[in-house]
Amino acid sequence: MNKDAASLGITIEAFMELKAALDKSNRLIADLQTQIEFEKNKYQNLLRELYGKKSEKVSSINPNQGELFDEAEHDAEVFPKTDIDIKQSNAAKRQRKIGDKKLGRRSIPTDLPRVEKPHDLTDEEKQCPCCGKNRPKIGEERSEEITFIPAHALVTVHVRMKYGPCKCKAFAESENKTIITAKAPNKIVPGSAFGNNAIAFFIVAKYADGLPFYRQESMMSRYDFEVNRGTMAHIAINTASRLHRIISFMQRDIRNSPIIGMDETVVQVLKEAGRDATTQSRMWIARAYHNDKPIVLFSYNKSRSSNVAASILGDFKGYLQTDGYSGYSAIGKQAGMTHIGCWAHIRRKFYSIYENNNKDSLALEIITLIKKIYGIERRLRKKLEEGLITKADFVTMRCDETKEVFESIQKWLMSTFERIPPKSPMGSAVTYALGQYDRAIRYVDHYLLTPDNNLVENAIRPFVIGRNNWKFYDSVSGAWAGATLYSIIETAKINGHEPYRYLCHLFENLPLAIADQQVEALLPYNLDPKNY
Repeated sequence: MNKDAASLGITIEAFMELKAALDKSNRLIADLQTQIEFEKNKYQNLLRELYGKKSEKVSSINPNQGELFDEAEHDAEVFPKTDIDIKQSNAAKRQRKIGDKKLGRRSIPTDLPRVEKPHDLTDEEKQCPCCGKNRPKIGEERSEEITFIPAHALVTVHVRMKYGPCKCKAFAESENKTIITAKAPNKIVPGSAFGNNAIAFFIVAKYADGLPFYRQESMMSRYDFEVNRGTMAHIAINTASRLHRIISFMQRDIRNSPIIGMDETVVQVLKEAGRDATTQSRMWIARAYHNDKPIVLFSYNKSRSSNVAASILGDFKGYLQTDGYSGYSAIGKQAGMTHIGCWAHIRRKFYSIYENNNKDSLALEIITLIKKIYGIERRLRKKLEEGLITKADFVTMRCDETKEVFESIQKWLMSTFERIPPKSPMGSAVTYALGQYDRAIRYVDHYLLTPDNNLVENAIRPFVIGRNNWKFYDSVSGAWAGATLYSIIETAKINGHEPYRYLCHLFENLPLAIADQQVEALLPYNLDPKNY
């Protein structure tokens, strides 16, 4: 060091000051490089979110290595195209095996109504060219084609018969009603000009198919029927207000479930007291089970506070599975609660690094390890669904087979944490994974739990798709109605109901339901789709 100072012609003290300044500059440069890498990763993530593929499968890595992702929640397989690309009826779907990939034309469902349209020769064509007599009919050829009838409106006139008093002496002396009238039809919105099936049509079009009311208004006008979007909005709100008993039972059964998955997404409400129209609110979702049947419950709130999640959970005791949002942490520590993490959120951060850094080999190492978790899940879950193992066997086998994989993942995370800058994208991903690790491995404790919270994300997706079309709610009552209707429609869908058919059945029978047992029988997870 004295030699270095002498070569520069400066004192040792001055040399040490220069060296300290150089070290500080090098640290600053390293920090800036890490920050640049981090911001570059964020930029690449935004580009991929806007324009890139949504699937997180890793492919085309090495021709000898094969595909690394084939997860329990993998994308639906692409079926071969056929001449007829129609959605089969419920009866036909039950007969068709899942995953059937037979090539060729798909037959038209047999339970669709048929209307025969005869085609005949003219009298002149039927005549024999030799003798002039009609040729004998020897048979017919049949072919079928699908015909769609555009939406059209008709007026149902309900004629209620009225009866007057009997002319007998005994009736005159009795206290019976002088005039009696046949019962009025059951309506989910009494006094409305629209029948139950019309209301169900408007609601399903918006909340199941993502068709905003203003587009429905335009569509109806093409068929020479004028209905105002404001009218449809009021109908939706009034209908939702009459479904409160259904929602209360769903909330009760959610809280009695052994597991609950939770998530939330942003929503904008224009007219909310004390808030600017651009302020973001939240639509919360909870997914649970009642007798192993899934329930989905949406709840609107202006806040993302953990207090909202706590109010939804109520007195729930069991397994709570969420992403890494800190608002869930305090709730997960409550007595009787076990907080479960999400491997998909852990993997997603490493996948971003893998995609943004030319198929980063370090990220690929942890992605490959996480892939093994899903391989075990998929194989054992299939055995459980096929009845080859019991629920208890499934839990035991999953615990045993994932133990070694979990240990390998933890070892990789610890070793990488020690040699990677904590503020780099990789360092941030590793820090997040280590913070979630103890929660993420607990999914093996219950047969209804899966490695991630993707079932909840899948349940919230129809709302997000709809939001992309209608953009915002005008009022809090509209947001509340949306939460109610999404809850019922999405729960109906995942329990095998066709939403329009289910709502028609619900709207017809709910006004007649007096006792709690009658209402409970109408819940989509209690009602068999084949029984109405």
